[in-house]
Amino acid sequence: MSVILIEPHYLGSLEYFSLLVQYEKICFEINDSFPKQTFRNRAYFLTSNKVQPLIIPVKYNNGDLTREVKVDYSQRWMKDHWGAFYSSYGKAPFFEYFGDDLKNIWDKEIPDLLDLNIELMKLIFKILQIDFNHSFTTDFVPNIKNGDMDFRGIVNPKKSFSNRKIYNPHPYRQLFGDTFVPNLSIVDLIMNEGPNAAHILSKSKS
Repeated sequence: MSVILIEPHYLGSLEYFSLLVQYEKICFEINDSFPKQTFRNRAYFLTSNKVQPLIIPVKYNNGDLTREVKVDYSQRWMKDHWGAFYSSYGKAPFFEYFGDDLKNIWDKEIPDLLDLNIELMKLIFKILQIDFNHSFTTDFVPNIKNGDMDFRGIVNPKKSFSNRKIYNPHPYRQLFGDTFVPNLSIVDLIMNEGPNAAHILSKSKS
């Protein structure tokens, strides 16, 4: 069985998901020290004016592990994220089918960032009609073992996806602009293409 070792992302990018769907099982690293400025708590949507980053505020101390990070619900991020999501995709072809499912997860106020990300990922894999076969590390894994492919920290927002040769953009229809914007959140693809999203992902493998 092919297994990928990687960290869990928040509404991951097309690069991230085009990588995940190539493997039979996903092992999530949850025992590493939580780093700043990653896709673990941010996603990118396409609005009428620009690409907008949506960042979940989190609570943690230096050295805390990924599995220990809490979502900060004292800030109004849920209202902001839903507002951005609705303005971006409220008129998308598949909003009426999947929009409420996403909102229902946000409305749960799940305390742990890890649990929130996994809950959203379960929904995404269900929409893609792909089995979400996953596990979690029990301790920090320092090296690749048993043939696992280690992609921890590889997919990050600090460098362009074009530097990594993981994702080969396959254009699909988007609501705004005349030029296709690649590597947005998987939500952009799902809202615009619905069940065809898995096919687009398969064509986006580098």
